[in-house]
Amino acid sequence: MCLAGPFHASTLGVVTLYDPYMPEIKQDPYPIYERLRAQSPVYYIERFDAWALASFEDIWAASQDGVHFSTCNATSDLAFLERQPAPFEALSNMDPPEHTEARKLVFPLFGPRAARELAPSMRQWARTCLDRHADSGRIDAVSQLAQQVAVRVACSVAGFRHEDADFLLDVVARFFRREEGTEGLTENGMKARAEMQDYLEEMARDAERRGRRDVAAGRFVEYLGGGADNIPRVAEHLTLLLVGATDTFPKVFASTLLRLWEHPDQRRALVRDPSLIPMAITEALRFDMPTQWLGRTVIHEIEFRGHKFRKGQPVLFLYPSGNRDEAEFDAPDRFDIHRNAPRILSFGHGVHRCLGAFMAQMEGKVLLEEVLSRYPEYEVLTEETVRPATEFVQGYSNLPIAF
Repeated sequence: MCLAGPFHASTLGVVTLYDPYMPEIKQDPYPIYERLRAQSPVYYIERFDAWALASFEDIWAASQDGVHFSTCNATSDLAFLERQPAPFEALSNMDPPEHTEARKLVFPLFGPRAARELAPSMRQWARTCLDRHADSGRIDAVSQLAQQVAVRVACSVAGFRHEDADFLLDVVARFFRREEGTEGLTENGMKARAEMQDYLEEMARDAERRGRRDVAAGRFVEYLGGGADNIPRVAEHLTLLLVGATDTFPKVFASTLLRLWEHPDQRRALVRDPSLIPMAITEALRFDMPTQWLGRTVIHEIEFRGHKFRKGQPVLFLYPSGNRDEAEFDAPDRFDIHRNAPRILSFGHGVHRCLGAFMAQMEGKVLLEEVLSRYPEYEVLTEETVRPATEFVQGYSNLPIAF
């Protein structure tokens, strides 16, 4: 069988359809995902003794199956694939009933009401950023706008100091930065992770001293307890909130601006009718989901689509592949703000649906309203955009627009 296309061949001459760290994934994963869905939507990754799910329906169904699949130790890096202990504790690595209890405690800080209450502050932060760069005639939609708003949302909700915003953005950027020839986290990334842990432990101790329940740091202290043994665990939970808030949302927003610039008729439709903006954000989330995969671990043997999943094997949910599945979406490779898809995978599904989904949607709505109301004919400076090669969270680290 001939498998033409940009895919690796092993030393045994067997073509590898997919590996989470193959160079092609870092450049453009969608041709690989398309080939997977067509030829092997439930794919065995031999070198990790792991499985990858590429179709929408399979990911959707497995996301709801807490009997056979666990998120404990199911992170998104080599530690997970190589069966090493989870590098940090977080809601994403917990199963019910512990997950249910912890999520219930912190969810009010991230839910619809909290997002609506924070929206005026989001709008003011966005306007401040746009005002600051108005005279220059340009702004970087990631570093000078979306990240500036996102990190302040994180500070407000989690309990970090607003004056530390620049440090937090820098440490997260260093954590995710990749080096050619290195799979996963780099040495500098590990140092950044340690800095992040120290800072978040400081914030957790501060929340404990002040008895704060109005921020996530205080809620996790309440859930886990304080003291020397538990403060590091609180900090690990806060890591997920910091990274999710400051890295993934800005990438989605940048991609949204890019796609609208590429489709000026759709951009004009949003300018004429801003009520369409939430639908446009949903389509951008589907079309350019940053997170390439998250995992589960098999806890009870199951036959899945004719394949036997053994206890202890990792399972990768290839969310961007599911979001481009022809069986779920008509013309999935077409960006269409009028699509109004009833289901997408960008916030996950089931009990582990993204905690920050409502905040992210509100941030996207507010930022897009502000940009389009001021600069409806903005231009993307494509020669200056930067899209780092990475296997995990993909998207633009810099996307300058001209007014």
